Amino acid sequence: MVPKKHLTVLSDKEVHQIHLATLEVLDEVGLWLPNSEVLQILEGAGARVDFKKQVARYPADMVTAAINRFPAGITWYARNPDNTILMDGSQTHFSMPDSALNIIDLNGERRAGGPKDGEDICRLCDALPNMAVASTGINPPDMTSGLLEAWHTRTMFCCSSKAVFGVSRQVDMVLEMARIVADTCDHLPSGVLPLVAIMNPFSPLYNESDQLAGMLKYARRGVPISISPEVQAGATGPATLAGTLVQQTAEFLGHAVLVQCVTPGLGVIYGTVSSVFDMKKMMLPYGAPEADLLAVGTVQMARHYGIPARCTGGSSDTNTLDMQAGAEAMMSTLIPILAGASFVLHGAGELENTLAVSYEKILVDNEIIDMARRFAQGVRVNTDTLAVDVIKQVGCGPHGQFLQHDHTLDHFRSEQFMPRLFVRDDYANWETSGKQAVERRAAAQVEQILATHQPDPLPDDAQKEIDAIYHAAENAAANR
Repeated sequence: MVPKKHLTVLSDKEVHQIHLATLEVLDEVGLWLPNSEVLQILEGAGARVDFKKQVARYPADMVTAAINRFPAGITWYARNPDNTILMDGSQTHFSMPDSALNIIDLNGERRAGGPKDGEDICRLCDALPNMAVASTGINPPDMTSGLLEAWHTRTMFCCSSKAVFGVSRQVDMVLEMARIVADTCDHLPSGVLPLVAIMNPFSPLYNESDQLAGMLKYARRGVPISISPEVQAGATGPATLAGTLVQQTAEFLGHAVLVQCVTPGLGVIYGTVSSVFDMKKMMLPYGAPEADLLAVGTVQMARHYGIPARCTGGSSDTNTLDMQAGAEAMMSTLIPILAGASFVLHGAGELENTLAVSYEKILVDNEIIDMARRFAQGVRVNTDTLAVDVIKQVGCGPHGQFLQHDHTLDHFRSEQFMPRLFVRDDYANWETSGKQAVERRAAAQVEQILATHQPDPLPDDAQKEIDAIYHAAENAAANR
C-alpha cells in the first residue's frame, strides 16, 4: 500500500538541481563504455563518441528524448500468475540477498554456502508472503562463471514460482531457460518472458564490455532492466550525498538511454546500491543511515522520471542476529516503503555487510516487513472508522466495553498487526513456553517450512530441458 504522503529528503527544486547537474555530467564527462557496438549505437543516436578513449558523451536533448520514452511501470511476470507483480510504486516488493558467500545455519554455525542452501533459501522465499521475487541468496564459492549463472537461474525457476531476475552474464543461457519456462505459461502475453534483468554499472561512470553485451541481448529480447549503480561516497564517488546522487543518476541514465536506443519504450528501473565509504573501516556499510538517505533520494529521482525504483533494505553490517541487526533491518525496511520504492533486493536475511545469509534473520525480517507495511498503511479515517455511533452506543463509565461489539469484530483484524513470530506474552507464559529467544522461534519456523513447503513444480519436459542446460554448463566447467 502506498503511504498517504511519500517520505522525501529532497525538495522539488533540489530534485531539479540534481537532474540539471546530471545532464551536465553526461554532456561534459560522459561514460567509459569499452564495447564498440555500444559506442556505435550511441553515436548513431546522437552521442559524441571518442572511439579511441571509448567514451560516450550525451547531449541533453538525447537524454531528454530517452526519458520521454520510459514507460511508467513494469509488469514482472511470474510462472504462477498469482505471483506476477506490478512495479509502479503502488507497493514495495521484497526479495532476499543475491550474492552472499556464507550461511549462518540453524545451529548458529557460519560456513560457506552451498547449492542446497540456495535451494532452501529459494523455497523459503516461495513460502513467505512478503517475498515477491525469488533469490538463491548466495554464490557458492566453488562455482565458476558460467556454471554459477546456470545454477542461479535454474534454482530460481525450479524452486520458486515467484518472479525471477536475470543475472548480467551468460545471458544467452538465462534467456533460453526463461523461454523454456515461458512456453509452459498460458498467461504470458505473446513473446514476453517471465524475467527482469538486473545489472550494476561500475563507478565512477563506466561499465565492462561483457556486461554491456549482456545488456544489449536483454534489451533486444524485450526484457525490462533494473540498473543499479553502487557508488561508494568518498571513494568511487563524491563524499557529499548530493554529489553521489548526481553521479549515480548519470550512471543510471547513461545506461537507460542505451536501452531506449536499442528498444524504445522498454521498461527500466532506477536502482541504487550506493552508500558512504567508511573511512575508518575502509568498507561500504549498508546499514548506514546515509544509505537510507540515498535510497529515498533515488526513489525521488525515479519518480521525477516517471519510473519505478529499486533499493536495498533489511541488510545489516553486524555479524550475528543481534540488536544492531534488528535496528538496521527495521530502518532500511521501513524507509523504502515510506518513500515509495517498488523493489527491494539485498534484503531479508542479510548480515555481515552482504557477505552472509542467516536463515533465522529471513524470518525475523519477514516479520519486520509486516510491521513496516502496517505502519505505512497509516490511519483510515471515514464515517465507519471514526466509530462515533459505536462510542455513543457503548456510552461512558466503567461498565462500557467494546470487545463484543460487531464493529470490533468487523475491524480489529484489518486494523491490527498480528505477529507471527514476535511474542507478546508476559514473563510467566514466556517462561512456561521455554523462554525461547526470537532466533530460536525463527529457527523452528524455518524448519517447519522446509519440512512441508514445496513450490509448484515445472512440467516434466521443461524441468528436463532446464536440467540439460545446467548439466552442460557443469560439464563445461569441469573440463576447463
